[in-house]
Amino acid sequence: YEAKIVIDNNEGKSRQSSQINQLLFAFSNSESDLNTNLSRLRLILESPFLAERLQEKYNLLPEVFSESWDTKSGKWIVPSGKDFESSESRRAFFKQAKWTEPDIESLAGFISGSIEFEETDLGFIEVIFSHKEKDKAKEYLEMVYFEADSLIREKDQLYVNERLKYLLKKLNVEKRVDQRQILVTLLKEEQNRIMLLDSSEPYAAKIIEPVYVSRTPTAPNIRFMFGLPIIISIFFGFMILTLYALFISESPNRR
Repeated sequence: YEAKIVIDNNEGKSRQSSQINQLLFAFSNSESDLNTNLSRLRLILESPFLAERLQEKYNLLPEVFSESWDTKSGKWIVPSGKDFESSESRRAFFKQAKWTEPDIESLAGFISGSIEFEETDLGFIEVIFSHKEKDKAKEYLEMVYFEADSLIREKDQLYVNERLKYLLKKLNVEKRVDQRQILVTLLKEEQNRIMLLDSSEPYAAKIIEPVYVSRTPTAPNIRFMFGLPIIISIFFGFMILTLYALFISESPNRR
């Protein structure tokens, strides 16, 4: 099933000029100044930082990886058997990581593998979370999206507070009239940002359509399932025929 939320692909207003940015260099933040909120949202949704927060708040690991979790003992089930031992031996031979208990990195991989972004015909962005269970698709999308939104808001709150402290400090010592005017303008802009950050509305992007779930399970991509193997077979068949033709053409010369 696919759970979706539609958001506005709003690039936002451009940042201050280079002259003003030089005054704020001490607290410059490339992520906040150069990237759009949508880019930051993408980054956060696939990051271990978000996964760690979700684990702390919701203890998702035993739920997401329930097939490896023993509810009675409250411990992870260590695989066993000949197949597992053979697999571990191969991993050791090729210097690959052996089996470990699911961790924050595993949870981040689950989230990033389940979520995707698609642009609609109208220019909006669909954030999609796929899961075999309908209710879980909706639950997980709401959870990861709004926690990511909160993380971006919290980071910007810290950033704006640091900028305000810096601007007030500069204003107290700056004597030049033109520079003081710039600093006052910047202070007003940061105060406006604080008002926005204190709002209860979603911060990273405007929500056009709230979370909803498809009524039917997502059908597999038949063209991909059958088309790709056919293409690969044709390719290898062509290569074999080409090599065979080259071998036949060179055979008389060798004689």
